[in-house]
Amino acid sequence: MNSLRLKLVLVALAMLITAQRATCGWANDASPRIELNDAAGTRATIDVVGLSETELAAFDALSPEERVAVLQVFVESDLKDPPPVGGRVSIAGKRLPFTPRYSLEPGVRYRAVFERARLSNEGSSRTKPLEAVLSIERPSAAKSTVVEHIYPSADRLPENQLKFYVHFSAPMSRGEAYRHIHLLDETTGKEVEGAFLELGEELWDDRFRRFTLLCDPGRVKRGLKPREELGPVLEEGHSYTLAVDAAWRDAKRRPLKSGAAKRFSVGPPDDETVDPDGWQLEPPRAGTSDPLIVRLGEPLDHSMLVRVLSIVDAAGKKVPGTVSTSDDETCWRFTPKRAWGQGSYRLVVDTTLEDLAGNSIGRPFEVDQFERVQRRIQTKTVSVSFDVE
Repeated sequence: MNSLRLKLVLVALAMLITAQRATCGWANDASPRIELNDAAGTRATIDVVGLSETELAAFDALSPEERVAVLQVFVESDLKDPPPVGGRVSIAGKRLPFTPRYSLEPGVRYRAVFERARLSNEGSSRTKPLEAVLSIERPSAAKSTVVEHIYPSADRLPENQLKFYVHFSAPMSRGEAYRHIHLLDETTGKEVEGAFLELGEELWDDRFRRFTLLCDPGRVKRGLKPREELGPVLEEGHSYTLAVDAAWRDAKRRPLKSGAAKRFSVGPPDDETVDPDGWQLEPPRAGTSDPLIVRLGEPLDHSMLVRVLSIVDAAGKKVPGTVSTSDDETCWRFTPKRAWGQGSYRLVVDTTLEDLAGNSIGRPFEVDQFERVQRRIQTKTVSVSFDVE
């Protein structure tokens, strides 16, 4: 009986604590703290974490001016009353991040002061400010990150070229890409202004090592007002240089080891759809791990080539292996993880696969400019069969 009573008391106590947490807004972590949030590829912020739901709600009700007074950041110095660092304080989930107007400088010591009393009913006399001194590690002087490749690889591109991919050897910072990429018209000697679609959310892969650069579609697609007013991004017969300057910083805030440039000439626009029926397949021999080689007949989108093609066996099971491209993205190679078995296989292709001008399988990029499209593909994939003997 005593054991049962003890269990009942413990259960009641747990319920009371839970009720008190819900009523008073206690956080699971009763110790708010200030942290430096310096994730790779993002602008560093100074965050307050560990607040209760009640405190977060109180902050959410404040005006922008009142929010700034809750969390202030100063540069550590001998000044008696140093001015605060300019920025804004917002709410992000259960964090209160201070985002500086200008990036925090590596090696500089910052003192953050969080006035917790402004979010409670206890008054400032009972709740002391929370303070922390933080700094971003100064990057090493050695510059090591380079541009590994700029796709497409070909040195002659169609006038309606739609995108470029810039590959780096290490993760890069975000938010400054468009300041460091320039398109120079070597024929006129001038930089092409407004050539690219500048997105607020830059297009990076999940490792921040591949940046997708889109030419302004309004100046690529014929018949649209931006093209009529500003002209095309690229002009047939001209030569260009796509330049990446060395001031672009990597995720450790170090400039690139060197700049990079891709030089190319421009040919006529490409309005033809991608047609897998015209591809040439070179099947490997059974019992070997030789690659399947596919001659594509034209350069295709590099990023999509490594993602939207696959091999399945006669039973419909996907064959594991690795993919590579060569010959300016006109050749696709698949190397199996295990030796090929004798039998029938299929090369499965997603119909979203594009060429350099954005034409996909059964759908030209300029589709609305054609009165009649000869063939429209409705399925999500198409396949090409081959045998391994």
